[in-house]
Amino acid sequence: MASSEPARPTRAGYWSERLHRAAARLASNPSHASAHEAYNAGMEAPATVEGFVSLKCAVLRNVTVEPWLPELYGALLRRGIHARFLLGDYAVYERYASAPSDLGTPTPDCFLVCLDAGVLAGDARHDPPADMANAVLGRISGIVGGLVERTSASVVVTNLAPEPHPVHSVHGDQDPGGWPHLRRTVNAELTAALSAEPRVSILDMDRIVGEFGASRAYDTRMYMTAASPFAVDFLPHLGRAFAATVAAAVLSPKKCVVVDCDNTLWGGILGEDGPEGVAIGTDYPGSAYRGFQLFLAGLARRGFLLALNSKNNESDVLSFMQDRPEMVLRPADFAACRINWEDKAANLAELARELNIGLDAMVFIDDSPFECERVKSALPEVQVERFPANPLDIPRYVSAIQGVERLSVGKDDLARTESIRANASRERLRRGAPDLDSFLRSLSIRLTIARQDRTAVRRISELCRRTNQFNLTTRRYGVGDIERLMDEGFVYTMSMRDRFSDYGTIGVAIVDTGSGERWEIDSFMLSCRAFGRRVEVVLLDALLEDAGAAGVRSVGARHIATERNGMTRDFFPEHGFAETEASDGETRFEIRTGAAAGRRPEGICEVRRVESPE
Repeated sequence: MASSEPARPTRAGYWSERLHRAAARLASNPSHASAHEAYNAGMEAPATVEGFVSLKCAVLRNVTVEPWLPELYGALLRRGIHARFLLGDYAVYERYASAPSDLGTPTPDCFLVCLDAGVLAGDARHDPPADMANAVLGRISGIVGGLVERTSASVVVTNLAPEPHPVHSVHGDQDPGGWPHLRRTVNAELTAALSAEPRVSILDMDRIVGEFGASRAYDTRMYMTAASPFAVDFLPHLGRAFAATVAAAVLSPKKCVVVDCDNTLWGGILGEDGPEGVAIGTDYPGSAYRGFQLFLAGLARRGFLLALNSKNNESDVLSFMQDRPEMVLRPADFAACRINWEDKAANLAELARELNIGLDAMVFIDDSPFECERVKSALPEVQVERFPANPLDIPRYVSAIQGVERLSVGKDDLARTESIRANASRERLRRGAPDLDSFLRSLSIRLTIARQDRTAVRRISELCRRTNQFNLTTRRYGVGDIERLMDEGFVYTMSMRDRFSDYGTIGVAIVDTGSGERWEIDSFMLSCRAFGRRVEVVLLDALLEDAGAAGVRSVGARHIATERNGMTRDFFPEHGFAETEASDGETRFEIRTGAAAGRRPEGICEVRRVESPE
């Protein structure tokens, strides 16, 4: 018997095109109708659609969430996420926390734990016992902890929103043991309790309802009759907040925010209005632009790069930014700048190359509709955000910018950003240098070479396991192996600093000292971060100097070819080693210690030797 279900379209790209069209309609006409249209299309589409991140989201709830789903889906779709929702049974949490497979297999990618404060607290909120806040917090923490322990999913948990009909509101405001105060206590302690878990994020319903207005956010009739608390008009606001939180959990954030200057960082046109005629400061409208600068400064503190792309006279802009006391941002806050009269799309491409990031990692902010459309057309990978013409709209605009949400900021995030900034500075210096030697001298490179540094065994092992391109033998050693090799021979490390940053340990040489008359270089490697600095020869030179000082007659070495270390094929021959044998991708070399001196590049770097205690 033939199925009555209509056949699903199979043309390549059909669903990708359809969902992209739905997302575009949502962007241009963010209505309930367009959200329902997108949701219906998404429910028909296969679980995986090209051009979208697939997300299987389980919803645990003590309210009716079905009316929310079109707005939640639509807001996610606008961020490039194609979601499928699985709904847990009403007011059931612990069962799914202890057995997530009850929601189906494979396990969802994300759990949304929805908590209605009134339902969660029940009648006890009218006369709360002394331990009520701890009991509520303990239950929520137990549910979230179970999901974290038993799944690898992201978990988004709502905190407790204000109730639609406050209980004893006037008395409750005065009573530290009343439910209004206890609800806020639960919210504060929930943030503290969950902040250390990287896979858990809080959907701040207290803030979200407050922003919209509690008197407008709720629908009393639907809450009383269908356990569906929220008014239809509130749902798009909820969807956007939910999508922002989920996107921060499952998508890689942008890396760089590129901004225009005139009518963006400040009000007015610097070249026409002059330094005293533009608006920036603590009085309106300058305060609105200063608020935007404070927002950008906050992004920089959270690990985002800032860059400038402005049609202007560079000297005028930089001097104004440096000298005007009301400016929050100074030239040094920007990792790279293109202040000229060239095409802004071309400038963006150059900025991406200079910072060594992808165009899809950039957000471009400009007030000009022409420039925005030009960049959208030429560089569709770049996220373009048109800055508002009315300064009164700036605060709302700032709160809606996508791609700059991060749930947490770690040391690695900040270090990665600082490394990109430093590399960009080096690249600018390189372009201005007449030749490579001049460039290397201008870096003020300082090298420290240590032998038998047992405090560095983990980093040495890490380099052995991860270094592929400049690695002569690609032998992979663990921490225990490194400690053994130090007992049986010598292990050299080389760390590097320059005028811009500290690279840490970037080079390793492992030497089998054998009988004492002949040494063998077991491993020799250099981190890719140090490529092009000519420092590898300094490490080799130090090793050979030590061999000569120890009365060693010759030093042997080998190169074992792999698919990725072709750049090292001629390293030993180029530095005085003679080939002695070759077979099956392995080449052996040897050098007499008397011929092994003086290859260190003169004046390129400063070298310090450290002998670590045994």
